Amino acid sequence: MKEFSYQIFLPGGNATALVFDSENNLQFRKTINDTIMKTFPYIEQVGFLSSDTEKPELIMAGNEFCGNATRCAAWHFLKGIPGEIKIKVSGVDRMLKAGVTKEYEAWAEMPVNNHLTDIKEVSDGFYLVEMEGISHIVIIPEQSKKYIGQADIKALGKEILTKYQLLDVPAAGVIFIEAETGTYKIHPCVYVSAINTLFYETACGSGTIATGLVIAMLRKKSVEIPIMQPSSKIIKAIVCCEDSTVTKALISGKIETNGLIYKGLG
Repeated sequence: MKEFSYQIFLPGGNATALVFDSENNLQFRKTINDTIMKTFPYIEQVGFLSSDTEKPELIMAGNEFCGNATRCAAWHFLKGIPGEIKIKVSGVDRMLKAGVTKEYEAWAEMPVNNHLTDIKEVSDGFYLVEMEGISHIVIIPEQSKKYIGQADIKALGKEILTKYQLLDVPAAGVIFIEAETGTYKIHPCVYVSAINTLFYETACGSGTIATGLVIAMLRKKSVEIPIMQPSSKIIKAIVCCEDSTVTKALISGKIETNGLIYKGLG
């Protein structure tokens, strides 16, 4: 066993622990992930940061991609000061841009496909949005009504992922969209296969951009939409497109942290 240190961030409410040590061994990452989640049961995901600040890197516990953790990593590497970095993130082959705005919002480029035509309607009102490191089934409000408010929405989400054969990809989610006055609210259920976790997440960055992509496709234009999370916090989805080509896709929102550094043994 060895000692590790980590910090807890709340990107839109989505409790994220970032360990200050890069770790390439999946089983060891899973052990640390389980240790942290046992200590703080409200933690929904764990990532591992490179110690070399000149080469920022984030590896998630299950080697998946996570948009909110990427925003937290940007906040960490920039020390909360406005600026921009390029960061290597698990599940993604290329470097991603991320940063902190002058309004102290953390943002991250999302690894989306370049064409809105890549979004597939797999059933009436059910859209498959595939990204590097994570895929989502996005369900429009009319179809989501029968699921939202159910006692075990996580189990329903996993049934849908099973139906569309998404349990073996690094990470997959079902995003139930609820229409809100002037905006939308999402209900994200996310499964990570390598570490066998299933959460009804308090906030979901990749689910937010997947929702933005579906809305941009249906409206046939660029969108900048504040998406309400289950935490009642807002994460903005920004999708710029020319015809059906996506030229920019990113998420942005506030980051909270108490600044405490925790120790553990794993």
